[in-house]
Amino acid sequence: MWNHLDKTITRRELMRLSAAGVAGASVSGWLGILAGHAARAEAPPARPKSCILLWMAGGPSHHDTFDPKPDAPVEIRGDLKAIATSVPGLQICEKFPRFARLMKHAALLRGMTSDEPEHGRARYYVHTGYKPGAGGLRYPILGSTVSAELGRPDSPLPNFVVTGALAGKISFLTDAGYRGSRHEPLILNTPNQGLENLKPLGSADDFNDRAAVLDQLEQGFARTSQSGAATAHATTFRRALELMRSDKTRAFDLALEPAESRQRYGESKFGQGCLLARRLVEAGVSFVEVYLGDWDTHSKPVADAALGLMTQVDDGLSTLVTDLKERGLLETTLIIWMGEFGRSPKLNVDKNAGGREHWSKAWSSVLVGGGIKGGQAIGKTDANGSEVIDRPISIKDFMASVCTVLGIDPAKNVEASGKRPVRIVEVGAQPIRELVG
Repeated sequence: MWNHLDKTITRRELMRLSAAGVAGASVSGWLGILAGHAARAEAPPARPKSCILLWMAGGPSHHDTFDPKPDAPVEIRGDLKAIATSVPGLQICEKFPRFARLMKHAALLRGMTSDEPEHGRARYYVHTGYKPGAGGLRYPILGSTVSAELGRPDSPLPNFVVTGALAGKISFLTDAGYRGSRHEPLILNTPNQGLENLKPLGSADDFNDRAAVLDQLEQGFARTSQSGAATAHATTFRRALELMRSDKTRAFDLALEPAESRQRYGESKFGQGCLLARRLVEAGVSFVEVYLGDWDTHSKPVADAALGLMTQVDDGLSTLVTDLKERGLLETTLIIWMGEFGRSPKLNVDKNAGGREHWSKAWSSVLVGGGIKGGQAIGKTDANGSEVIDRPISIKDFMASVCTVLGIDPAKNVEASGKRPVRIVEVGAQPIRELVG
């Protein structure tokens, strides 16, 4: 239907979209910054897998989540208890009782390690696989890479969406680096806001009058300027029109979800973001990042507040895994739970008593679905959770693993500015064999 539509959209119709205010539909400016390339007419490439990244901004403590140390002294193990999971011998924090029952689908990466303990540099590193400034380039974050490699250029939906409990500085989430603005995300500050602002403004007569004026202005510009701007403009509004006309936009409307289903995800923005992620993956979106902040637990009050974050994660993540499994989508959807680093082994005893400091030497992330081998922990930290003593996992190895699971060649060269070839993942990266072999 939409291939045919691509041939029949007139220039005047595109201009009418602009007059109707369609360009303001995206909080992130997604519709207004698309690259100026006409939609390709060939059949879309195969896209067997999607990815959902549950981003824990601030760095959650591995001791208090997925690498508990129940036999360590209290100043290391903290107040939370470890509980058994559905995998014999594998324990996690008591704040994740629902997820504990789903452990057969998950791989706990307990050997994560890096040398970037500062928030800004670490989140860039973990999202891109490259350190800030390396080679003088701006690197694409994972969502932009997946959008470029697996996304469908002719889809009416964006291939990369960010939502959830957005807070603080999120500018790093909007930078597609050398992949270009076409692969920047659509950002929804509120998961249930839908796409109401895509609706045309004003009456039909006013709409047509505005379109006619804009059409005259556009014709004048085209006569005096020979550039790709006109093509870029037309492409932007062609995709906007397709989005307006596509019934796939219903995926953004959480009101269409049964009340019982919404409640199972929890009422938080994060939980509803997980629900939106499931709906978007069902509709064909390649990458969704669901953001949950406030994990920077230096002091006890903040650490205590993180207990509520853990409940949000248990509700949202567990329901997401269950729903994807029931819909036959878990094998083709990789879920990642992670932050930029972990927290220090010992609890603070000074004025910040009860909290933990930044710790990048040893920490945990979690992978679920996507065809990985679940029911295992990969990597091991020492008795205090301070160092990786078995199977360390570097950031580049982690990124190579994610790409391999998704069907992206981590060694592929992509052309950056100046026709410079750049590998998707750094030289020397080795996928985690236990996940895929």
